[in-house]
Amino acid sequence: MTDEVMYAELHCAHCDQETLHALVYAGRLIVSSTCQICHMQVKHEPGDLRIHYIKDLENRIATKPARLWRRFWKSPVGLMWSMPRKMMQQPGKFWGEIKSLFR
Repeated sequence: MTDEVMYAELHCAHCDQETLHALVYAGRLIVSSTCQICHMQVKHEPGDLRIHYIKDLENRIATKPARLWRRFWKSPVGLMWSMPRKMMQQPGKFWGEIKSLFR
């Protein structure tokens, strides 16, 4: 699994203008931001990122039962159809997030 990359218009301190940036995520945390014009990259300190990732992961695990319950009540059939596929993808998703923290 590769890192999740999203793009956003942000102010680049190096270019001093609004430019398109590539944002790399591990879970719900931003790992790095790269300006698409000057290619200036801003990364979080790996140690701090790992600490915040563990806290975020604990929160995701603790809130999972409530989130599943809400999804069940919104669409019981949809959840039952998507659940097996999502359960099979979960280990790969976590492995990809962890790999991105150690780069």
